[in-house]
Amino acid sequence: MNREYVLAIAALVVVIGALSTLALTGAVSDPDGSETATDVETDGDVSLTEITISSEHVTGGTATLAVDSHLEHRGDPVENVTVVHRVTDTNSGLVENTTEREVDTLGGDSSDRAETVVTDSVAVPRESSYEIETFVYRDGARLESASHSIEGVDALTPAYADTDVEFHRFGGGSFADVPAIEYAIESTTDDRATLEVASYLTNTGDDAEDDLELEVKARQSGSEVVADSATVDLSTVGPGETASPTVDLEVPTEYDYYLDAVLWRDGTIVETDRAVANLGDGSLSVDETDGDGGLEVSEFTGGSGVGADDADVADDGHDDRDNDDRDQDNDGTPGFGAAIAVAALLATIALARRFQ
Repeated sequence: MNREYVLAIAALVVVIGALSTLALTGAVSDPDGSETATDVETDGDVSLTEITISSEHVTGGTATLAVDSHLEHRGDPVENVTVVHRVTDTNSGLVENTTEREVDTLGGDSSDRAETVVTDSVAVPRESSYEIETFVYRDGARLESASHSIEGVDALTPAYADTDVEFHRFGGGSFADVPAIEYAIESTTDDRATLEVASYLTNTGDDAEDDLELEVKARQSGSEVVADSATVDLSTVGPGETASPTVDLEVPTEYDYYLDAVLWRDGTIVETDRAVANLGDGSLSVDETDGDGGLEVSEFTGGSGVGADDADVADDGHDDRDNDDRDQDNDGTPGFGAAIAVAALLATIALARRFQ
């Protein structure tokens, strides 16, 4: 046997011995053998799958939004999870609010997959538009984040102004132009008219509505001065029902008026509507007025207006300022407030200066 042959046999023996030792110690395993769950330690996992945002509570100045974060959990129990919401005003770029919510331990078997909804609330001013960023942390390290934009916050209805009673809309076709406020001439004198104003209010909701009152004003179109106003309490309006409260307003003739209707609940305006009443010069007309529509303070502050004696004075060529003085000495017209009194005072001062 030569030397090379002996060395080859010795090398083969060494290799076989080494492989046998590794196999006995488990260093080499059968590639076809599968590992069980107890062979490998599996960490739990949590991820952010969805975010939903809804209106929770609305006041006059603040909107509180409910933010639901949907967390998906897999594997071993997961602890020390925190959800953070940051709200930024998209117009100013300023952070308006930040909330932080710690999540209870997310647990379950490693073979299960479960979803947990984490609910939190963020309050923002009821104006502008906002970006709501949501961050998920585990042990202080950020795992995931998502962002949503919110617009139209100012359009949210405050709780105190929430009502299903609204001024009726008569629909299209021949009724398209029918107003929810209408008036009839109840009585007239030489220079004044009493209007019976009716409003149509419909409950479009599913529940009965009460504690409502309606205020109606006759506002002179040229000056915006309120000629008269009245308020009436509404009885309970059932679902789908229409109420038709009426009020009487006394106004000077020969002017155009806005009929402004304001629906109140607990001292808060909840609905408004407007119609027009056109009163002609010397007669009443719902279509047009023959007068110039301007305001003359003397007529609105005088109790009886221009009578036959005044006409005789005018025909005699006397100064019309005598008529103004006589009108200002009469009682004020019902329904006119401090604005007319101030206007009358200014007119008197100007008149006195002209006599100086």
